[in-house]
Amino acid sequence: MQRHDQIIIKRARRNSHEAGHGGAWKVAFADFMIALMALFLVLWILAIVDKTERQAIVAYLNSSSLFDQASGNPFNTSTSLSPIDLGGEAADLSSHDAAVTVTSFYDGNGDGSQTDALVQGTYETQEQLKVLAQVVEELAKQVSAEGNVHVDVTPQGLRIVLQDDFRQNMFHRGSSELTPFFEDLLLALAPIFQKIQNPLIISGHTDAVRYSGTFSERSNWELSASRANAARQTLITGGAPENHVLQVAGMADRAPLNPEEPKASENRRIELFVLTSVAARMVETLFKGPPANDDGPVLQQAREKAEFNQPVIRQDYIEAS
Repeated sequence: MQRHDQIIIKRARRNSHEAGHGGAWKVAFADFMIALMALFLVLWILAIVDKTERQAIVAYLNSSSLFDQASGNPFNTSTSLSPIDLGGEAADLSSHDAAVTVTSFYDGNGDGSQTDALVQGTYETQEQLKVLAQVVEELAKQVSAEGNVHVDVTPQGLRIVLQDDFRQNMFHRGSSELTPFFEDLLLALAPIFQKIQNPLIISGHTDAVRYSGTFSERSNWELSASRANAARQTLITGGAPENHVLQVAGMADRAPLNPEEPKASENRRIELFVLTSVAARMVETLFKGPPANDDGPVLQQAREKAEFNQPVIRQDYIEAS
């Protein structure tokens, strides 16, 4: 006889309410709470900061990275002037890769079509200054700094304005250390000043926000002068001749570009003024004064004529007769 084994299959009962005891909903709920907390933090920051501080935060986040060691910890406020500033130290000239710097764009012979036609010499006429302005504007496009560079041709020379915008800050607030973006921009401008022989005035400008650094005696005057000198040092590092710099000045907030909003970001700037020979002589005269014992032919003729027209005293006339 054959043995037949009986196979028994047991099926587990499934309760309809077991799905609700899983852990997937907890993960989704945690993600939702994190997103909600982030939203509350953003709304809180928007409520406690003004327009200028919001622009500073955006500029810092656009120019910094958590993976960049030079940027430091953005949440470390030990080097910041306020908890919102997030202002650490900027990198020096050797701590970042100046990949956008133009180094050999001006080594032409004057026969090129654009910036290659920038020949060495002094730029005096309005037409020459316009050519120089086109060179600066073309360079600004190459380094993606069109919104940070503004050029004006004036009767006294060429005015080059380097200023903040909502994406990039030239300096961390209260600091005279250039950010890497503007270091690269000044290094790219330096070969231009190797070509031209015009004297240069560098001026620093701040907004109307009062300086609140560690040293109470320091003000926007010292800050603007330090920033102008930092721009000078960077240009010289890039190859600009040091003896072409005629003056480095700090203007504080006395010459705002936007007088209606004295705390606006466009008022924080560095100006490079390329002077004509006539304008340079006027500036030099203000500080040097007229040369000693050298009155010039016009003044000498006026003096001789005045002596000739002096009245004759009656007693001398009688003795002479």
